[in-house]
Order: sequence, then C-alpha cells, then structure tokens
Amino acid sequence: MRKILTILILLSMISFASAEIIIVKQPDNIYNLGDRIILPIKVKTLEAISESLEINLICNGKETLAYFENIILSSGEEISREPSIPLKKEFLGRSTGTCKIKATLGEETKLTDEFKISDNIKINLKTEQKEFAPEEEIAIEFEAIKENNQLVEGFVNVSIEGGNLTENLNIIELVNNGYGYITFSMPKETKADQYLVKIDVFEKDLKGEITNEGFANYNIKITQVPTSLEILLENKTIEPGTNAKIKTILHDQTGEKIPSTSLITITNNQGSVIKKSEIPTDEYLEIPILYKEPPAEWTITAGSNNLTAESSFEIVQKADVKTEIINKTLTITNIGNVPYNDTVLIKIENSTFNISVDLGIDEEIKYILTAPDGKYTVEIITEGESQVKEGVLLTGKAVGIREPSSGMVKVIQHPISWIFLIAVLGFFAFIIFRKGYNKTFFAYITRKKEQVKPKIALRKESLLKTRNKAELSLSIKGNKQTINLVCLNIKNLKEIESKKDQTEETLQKIVNLAEENKIYIYESNNFMFFLFIPSITKTFKNEEKAIKFSQQIEDILKEHNKLFKQKIDFGISINYGTIIAQQEKDSLKFMSMGTLITNSKKIASMSDKKIMLSEKIKEKVPANIKLEKHGEEDLTVYTIKEIKDREGNKKFISNFLKRIEGGN
Repeated sequence: MRKILTILILLSMISFASAEIIIVKQPDNIYNLGDRIILPIKVKTLEAISESLEINLICNGKETLAYFENIILSSGEEISREPSIPLKKEFLGRSTGTCKIKATLGEETKLTDEFKISDNIKINLKTEQKEFAPEEEIAIEFEAIKENNQLVEGFVNVSIEGGNLTENLNIIELVNNGYGYITFSMPKETKADQYLVKIDVFEKDLKGEITNEGFANYNIKITQVPTSLEILLENKTIEPGTNAKIKTILHDQTGEKIPSTSLITITNNQGSVIKKSEIPTDEYLEIPILYKEPPAEWTITAGSNNLTAESSFEIVQKADVKTEIINKTLTITNIGNVPYNDTVLIKIENSTFNISVDLGIDEEIKYILTAPDGKYTVEIITEGESQVKEGVLLTGKAVGIREPSSGMVKVIQHPISWIFLIAVLGFFAFIIFRKGYNKTFFAYITRKKEQVKPKIALRKESLLKTRNKAELSLSIKGNKQTINLVCLNIKNLKEIESKKDQTEETLQKIVNLAEENKIYIYESNNFMFFLFIPSITKTFKNEEKAIKFSQQIEDILKEHNKLFKQKIDFGISINYGTIIAQQEKDSLKFMSMGTLITNSKKIASMSDKKIMLSEKIKEKVPANIKLEKHGEEDLTVYTIKEIKDREGNKKFISNFLKRIEGGN
C-alpha cells in the first residue's frame, strides 16, 4: 500500500513538471491606449495534458483577464500562441501606469517584464511669433507624438482666454501623422493684453471616447493698433492775451490711449501757418495769442501714425482798455483786439465824469485831471471793472478833466487874461476888416471850427425825450434791488443818422412804451437799457413783462425795417441782476453790481435781430414760455421758442401801424 501511494505521488510530480510556458518575446517598454499588446508564447509538455491557458494583465494592483484557451496536448507536443491584448477603455477600465502580463497553464505561471501603459501625447510647438495685432492671422504649427513614439491621428482643440473676451474662442481641427496646423485671428475690438492659447490634442476610439490626450499652453500678446486721433482743446474760445492749449490723443482699437508723437499745425483764417510742432500725445501745446490778435477762427490739423484729425478754435472779440495815472495825467490805451468805443467813468472824490472814448487798436489818449490843490482818490470804471488810486496829487481851480492840448483853458480862467485876449482879438479884427478880408477870415474860422472834432464829452445829451430817465452813478446810497434788464443794441446807429427823423420816431415809440409800463431808461452810446425796478413796478415778478416788452421792441423795429429803406440793425438781451437805486428829482440814480451791464451789452451784441436771454434769468421765466438753449462764445444764452399769448403784442403793433400810416 505504501509503495502504491509513493508511485502516485511521483506520477503527479512528473505530470506537473511536464508542461512549460515559454514567453518568446517580452512586451515593449511603453504602450498607449488604443494599442494592442501581442505576446508570443510557447507551451511544451512531456506528457499529455488538458489544461486552461490564461493570460492576465496586471496594472496598479488590478488584474484583468485578457486571454483564455483550453490546451490539450499529447506527450512531447509543443504549440505557439500570440495572444492580442487590446488596450481599450472598456477593457482596462482606464487603467494606466506600470503593468505586467501573467501567463498561467495549470499550475505553471510566468510573468513578463514590467512595461508602461500611457494616455499621454507630447506636443512640440514650432510657432515662434508672440505678438499680433487684432485681425492679424495667428498660425500655430506643432507636432504631436504619443509616449510610445507613435504619431498622433486625432484632433486639436485651441481655446483662447484673457483680456476683454466676453467668451472663450474654441477652434477644432484634425491632426494627421502627428502634424497639426491651425490658423485664426482675434476680433477687431480685442483689447491690447496678454492672452493664453490652450492647445489640446487628443485621439478618440470608435465609440467617440477620448483615449490619449496632451496639452500645451502658448502665450500671445495683442498689440495696440492706432485707430483714431483726437484733438482736445482746453477752451474752444480763446481770449486775446491768453494761451490756446491743444493736445492730441491717439486711441487704439478699444479707445485706450497710445503713447506716441503727433505733428500739430496751427493755421490762421488767412491760411498762414502760425505754428508747426511735433510733440508727444497727451501733452498740451501752448500757443500764445497776442492781445491785439483780431477775432477769427483758427484751424488745427494733427497727424500721427497715418491718422489725421482737424479741429478749430475761435479768438473772440475783446474790447478793453488800460488806464494809468502818472502825476495828474490819465492815459487810456486800447489793449483789446477791436476798436474801443465806449464810455469810461471817472470819479474824483464825489465828482463823476463820463468820457466817450473812441480808440483804434493800440491807440492811446491822455487827459489832465484837475482839482483844487491837494491829494485825491481817483476811481476809474471800464467794462464793469473798477480801478482805484489813492493820494493822487492834483492842482487847479476846480475838479475837471481836459485834454493836454486844451492848455488855453487855464489862461481863460483868469479875468486879466480875458481882457488881454479881447484886446488882441479886437485889434486883429480891426486890421482884417479894414483890409476887406472879413468874409475870408470868418470863412477860415468856420472851416477851422468844423475841422476840430472834440474827443471828450463829459455828458452826451439824448435826442429822445423821456420822463423815466436813469443815470449810472459810481457811488450812491440807496436801496439794493434785483431787477430785470432789457438791453437794446442799435448796431448801425452811425449809419442811420442820415434818416434821423424816421429813426427818432421809431425809437421814441419804444421810449413811450417803456414809460407806459413804468420802465426806466438808461442810454450809453448805441445801447438803451430798460430797467424793471420792483419798487417802481410794484412787483418782483417782472420776467414775463420784460419778455413781452422785448417782443414789442422787436416787432416795432421789424415793422420799421419793412416800411423804411434805411434798416435798423439791432440786438436785444434780457438779463437779471442787482443794482443800488436812488430816486432823485429829475432822474433815477443807480449803480450796477457785478457784470450785469457788461453781460447785457455782450449778449445784445451777439444777438442778430432776435431776443436772447441770459443764464441768470432763465430760471425766473414762467412755465408758459418755452426757451431754447444756445452756446455762444463764453456765455450760455437762450432764445424764446414758444409763448402762448401774443395777442397783446398784435394789438399794439396794429395800433402802431395805423399811427405810422396816418403820419405818412
């Protein structure tokens, strides 16, 4: 019994050792998903066997059956097999990493060398350019090789992120034989910035599942592209004696500034180049404007990076004088850019004088100030501005002003001088008459008198008659009131003097209308001011009255221009401001505060046969009167767009026409 058991054990051992698995070729070192592993093996046996052959893939501790076969061999027989192991997702469960293959036949087991299964793709970029302009073609060239050194057959997805992109750009193209080439461009409005280009190369299986994949990042810079050139001015209207400040801004595709240089050319209204200068953008170029530069529009042209721009600025009219007192001589010089024709108010202590000044550009005129010997405070008001000089040493018999050429006035102030002068003239007249030249002599005197044109008028008498006369005063004590002020500018007063009767009749109608409405009138050269004073009109709400009165003036003057050949060129303004007023026996004395008078004159001068309202009075206008805003020079003005009731005006004009026709 013991012998039989020993024999069976030996037979069993012989049978176990009789079958052998031989791995003919070891797997490659690296595989990628989608590959197949071919494992050539041989099975030898010394005796007949009937066993199952199993091939298992072991990765990361996980064992997967890859091949199975029942092997039946006779004694001494040998077979060869080449099991194929597909590296697929559904087979591997996406296992990658270090792996081995285990072959088992009965009790016989063999392991292969370790190898790697990878899903990685290496991307080698060949593109070197890094900077691009919007809309410029961007080309990306690359090679894609799997980790097993096989060329990729798949796809590439390119996406761009960063900057002002509202959404990422995605572009998909094919990759053939490991080569990829893709082109695209950034939108025109792309902001100048750094952008990240993500390159994703991948392969798919038959079911559309991604197998191998590789990534690469590529940084590009979108540059600034000049798209527009802008000219900026600190002020569109320039006052003579100041500087025009000009700069250019170069904008890129998104409106951002681009540092650069620009060539700026300034041309006057005659087409002459005043200045040409190349300066950095966003920096001011200052152009000095002479104090006497005539009113005109100058042109600005600029060029930078093949872009051009054009703009302009206006040199405005400036009527201004400089006054200077040296000893007792007052010098008035025109430092404006237009002839100066206005009244200068001079106050020597409590005495006030109005001097009518008519000066060309750069012209000057001198006056001698006189007063009983002593030191005086002299105040000079021009264009609403006051200049005070104290301690002026003056001499003379009385307070007054004269031109240096009128030195004879000093002589005739003495009675003895009169006696001497009369004696000389009497003797001279006796000689002339005796010789029969009396007619020639007086004709000569007359001609000489006609040639003398007085340059000073301490007070100019009005040709119009009014009971409501207002006079401007430099210093009074009275009530401070806010008033509505209507200003009428007769622009061609000198021209229409040839038709004096017609003009006077029309203007007198306006004066009579003002008197009927308790409006006071102040005259200054070619300006007539109509003062709506609350203490006299018995209401603080005179705005609508002022507008209706202005419309009546406008209608009267327009009807005059229809009837008569000699037209009246006029402008009308309505303003609001403060005065100090005092009623005296024959007139109303008032002193203007701030720029009420000056701005009223300026707006009336701007007006061309229409009514213009100032910014100050605009807020006071009733709701039933609609205004339209205008930007004029350095002032904001308004014109009347709509007013509901003008029946009163129509009735007045009808009566006016009847009176005119009756007069004709």
